Amino acid sequence: MEIKIARYVGFCPGVRRALRLADEALASAEGKVFSLGPIIHNPRVVEELRGKGLEILPEEEHALREIPLKGALVIVRSHGIPPSTARLLQERGALLVDATCPTVKKAQRAAMRLVGEGYRLFVIGDAKHPEVVAILGHVGGNAEVIKDTQELKEWWRVRAEKVRKVGLIAQTTVDLLMFRSLLDGLINDVPELMRELGEMKLINTLCRNTLARQTEALKAAFESDLVVVVGGRNSSNTEFLRKICATTGTRTLKVECAEELTADSIGEASRIAVLGGASTPASSIDEVYRKLAELSTGGSAPADA
Repeated sequence: MEIKIARYVGFCPGVRRALRLADEALASAEGKVFSLGPIIHNPRVVEELRGKGLEILPEEEHALREIPLKGALVIVRSHGIPPSTARLLQERGALLVDATCPTVKKAQRAAMRLVGEGYRLFVIGDAKHPEVVAILGHVGGNAEVIKDTQELKEWWRVRAEKVRKVGLIAQTTVDLLMFRSLLDGLINDVPELMRELGEMKLINTLCRNTLARQTEALKAAFESDLVVVVGGRNSSNTEFLRKICATTGTRTLKVECAEELTADSIGEASRIAVLGGASTPASSIDEVYRKLAELSTGGSAPADA
């Protein structure tokens, strides 16, 4: 059995930064330290931080009003938060530690710029994802979130007024295949909209690290007969990696930890690629490699694994 670990594994720069800021806050704080929702989408890492004293706040603003926060440190996770939530936390006496990923901040600024210039803003992504929720908060909800062409058609069908200027950005970790599909759909599947438009402006907000992982995933899938994608089940970028690999027809498994792998799940695979999401620690990748090596030898990992 040949097992190849992808080049782009371990935490992305934005996640590393958020975790460093969390560790620094936990080491220096005299009072409680919170994060607004899970600081990253990886349950294992979140539990490790809980063990160090980090507490998780609910994300709903109405729930935050019921929790004593005066003097507490609240870490703004890598996905960012809406300005209204930041103001509420500060009004409640919390001290904010801004761990928003710089690439996400770029997307927030792009959204504000386009809306400020009079463009009707489209955000390609998942409306429920915390990053998109934060972006919408920065433009007062003055945007449309779309994830497939059908949503775009439905939006156009119910429009009462003409749209002359459209601006486009994307959730930073969105699937590149989805991104391209929506751009094609905007041009080819809604010709009525294109006839009305006088201007369309696209600002590239896709994360370079995510794109590198997605490109590598596609290549790895074509070169393997099994792909194991390691990451949190609530991680959208990990799920996008799985979907990209699955589109090639190569059998693809998504696991959170090595313990989920069995001889039956691997089957007769002889060439296995191991990928990791942006919030998956390198240690989880190493454990998956060792487990695969152990299964390939019938119960004992090779000495150099």
